[in-house]
Amino acid sequence: MAITQNSPSRKLVTTTPKLLLFALVTTALVRPCYLFHERPKILPLNTPEFLLVGEKFSYTCTAKVGEPPFSFKWLKNGNELLTGQSDVQIKKFEDLSLIVIDSVKERHAGNYTCILSNKAGKDTFTAALMVKAPPTWVKKPIDQDVLLGEPILLQCQVLGHPTPQIKWTRLEDGTPLSTSAEKFVFSNDGKLQIPKSSEGDEGSYKCEATNGVGEVLTSVVQVKLRVPARFEEKFSVETVRRGETASLKCEVIGDLPLEITWAKDKRNLEIKELDRYERFETTVEKGLTSEVMIRSTDRNDGALYTCFAKNDYGRDERNIKLVIVEVPARPLDVRVQEIWSRSATISWSVPYSGNSPITKFIVQYWQEKENGQRLLEQTVPSSQSSALLKSLHPGSPYAVTVVAENEVGQGMPSQTIQFVTGEEAPVSPPTDVRVQPKGSTSLLVTWRPPPKELWNGELRGYYIDYKVNSSPTSYLFKTVESSSNDSYEYILSPLMKATRYSVVVKAYNSAGAGPSSEEITVKTLEGDLPLPPPVELVSNSDSAISLKWGKSPSHNVPVTGYTLHYKKKNSEEWNYVHVVASDNNMYTIKDLESGATYQLYLTAVNQFGRGNPSDYLSITTNPKGIGIGLPFYLNLAIVVPVTASVVAFVVVLIVIVIFVKKTKARKALERDLTTMQSGKVVTYASGSQRYIDMEKARRVSNPEPGTPAAASIASYASIPSRDLELRVDDPRQELKSFLPPQMRDRPLPHPKPPSLKKRGDSHLYDRAD
Repeated sequence: MAITQNSPSRKLVTTTPKLLLFALVTTALVRPCYLFHERPKILPLNTPEFLLVGEKFSYTCTAKVGEPPFSFKWLKNGNELLTGQSDVQIKKFEDLSLIVIDSVKERHAGNYTCILSNKAGKDTFTAALMVKAPPTWVKKPIDQDVLLGEPILLQCQVLGHPTPQIKWTRLEDGTPLSTSAEKFVFSNDGKLQIPKSSEGDEGSYKCEATNGVGEVLTSVVQVKLRVPARFEEKFSVETVRRGETASLKCEVIGDLPLEITWAKDKRNLEIKELDRYERFETTVEKGLTSEVMIRSTDRNDGALYTCFAKNDYGRDERNIKLVIVEVPARPLDVRVQEIWSRSATISWSVPYSGNSPITKFIVQYWQEKENGQRLLEQTVPSSQSSALLKSLHPGSPYAVTVVAENEVGQGMPSQTIQFVTGEEAPVSPPTDVRVQPKGSTSLLVTWRPPPKELWNGELRGYYIDYKVNSSPTSYLFKTVESSSNDSYEYILSPLMKATRYSVVVKAYNSAGAGPSSEEITVKTLEGDLPLPPPVELVSNSDSAISLKWGKSPSHNVPVTGYTLHYKKKNSEEWNYVHVVASDNNMYTIKDLESGATYQLYLTAVNQFGRGNPSDYLSITTNPKGIGIGLPFYLNLAIVVPVTASVVAFVVVLIVIVIFVKKTKARKALERDLTTMQSGKVVTYASGSQRYIDMEKARRVSNPEPGTPAAASIASYASIPSRDLELRVDDPRQELKSFLPPQMRDRPLPHPKPPSLKKRGDSHLYDRAD
């Protein structure tokens, strides 16, 4: 115990002379009362360096100098100790006082001060009491189960004096835990905290507490980490091309057992057998892996897929956005905005991108031609939805389609639209222009259209300009409308006889006329060409055709010869034979193919040239071996149809005659029946033949092919009646009542040829023997 002696200090005060005088007088008056008393002093006492908890302690304050009576006062750490207020006992006597502590506690440690005073003054003495205690547990650490990622708090709280020192050790490696480590937090009261637990924090921890007094306190705790179901990656995007297989994988970390379920757009995903969806699960070191595979993906498979995982310690979820990329859809609303003769503006609407940004548009266009098409393309950036097509051909039909493209590829082309560019005048004259005289007052102009690619539109017709050669007058013109023909001809008439004319031909369309052909100068004839001769067939066989023609009128200009033109039907090449004019104008074409059809015509020639052709004849040769050398009127191809027609006419005529006769016979029979109703009896001579006309509704069965229709009309039957007397018993009796009983049910016979001669107006006929 440390002891301290305190003495009163005196201050030297500098005052004024008056104040000093006042102080001396006052002291002289008071001082004499205490001149015979001595100021007290306390006897120092040796105390132990420290006490242990539980030991007994007492401290005595004794006056060393001074005269009673004495007054004692005790302070602890500057606070007065009073009897009965604590477990410290205070005992006072005449010249001493003491404090007693039966069992020292840590709270008793401190500075104790004794104040001794009498009439002469006072004295103080302070002694320090140090109490030491070995470490004792306040809160002993316990084993813990901690979720991974949650904080770990280990408490090792002890009491002792002096304050015990706490040391933590990891038993797995025996390394003391340093307070400098960032992941550990140490507190003054012995707590060890790990703010966020990780996999390496699981294990055994030892706590040691010591203050140099008594034994060292030790405690070992176990920390076990429980891993809840957890996904390290919470969201991802999977991209797959349409038609390919998509693989969606979720790997969950956590203590087993683990359970994983799947959802599509937050709805439970049911995976059935023989479905495009398949599911696989695999146990891994840290948890469980679940994979969903989608075969042959389509656009509807694109969605938000969620896998839910749970175990006994928690649950978690992971979202996978499946994006099905495909080629873009076909552009919509493709239309032509403006059209010129050599350019056009095309626009469209941007289509569905296929979940992949459209990189460009491809405008495909081609000119529609009969002899093939050439595809042209123009690339347009994805930021545009229109294009200007240039270098087009005037007056031509075009077809256009638009294709969108992304990183996957090109989509389907849009609907094809057609348009026609504006027309321009043709840039080429007609071709193969020829002019030849066809008489003294006419010229024949022939030509072919310009090349179609140079029309610059749709040709409407042609202008034939003509004038007298070297004439200062302007051209006269004729208009010929356009047609689908490959060649054209036109006769300019009336013209002047034996005169030279200049002729040009131009094509025109709605935009104007094109350039003229080269000028051709031709002179009209001094006389007329012969007229077409009349041609007729004489005979034909299986390999030859004989023709005959009359003389051709030639305006008093003699015909010098003829040219016979012929070819096999559907053949392109004409054959011709020159025949000298004579009185017997006949010719036989030989070595022809049997059963084939030939086309023929004839032209006459005089001194001015060749005339117009005769009418075309189409003649078919006979089959092999039929009609060799026969004249045409004996040719079976002619005789058989003519004969059949005559026979049909005769048959129809006969049927009409029979019908008339039977009608008259019916009327006569009706008159006879009327006579019988009046009571008269008609008697027929014996041996005479009587025919009663009965109308029969049956047709002639199975007529021969080719039989005239009149032969199928229902005929009338004649039934013979011999030695019959007609009696009128019942005027309503049927006609059959006149027949013998054995003939009433017999089928009526077919009519006989109408060879009977009629007698007068009656229906009596001679027997047909």
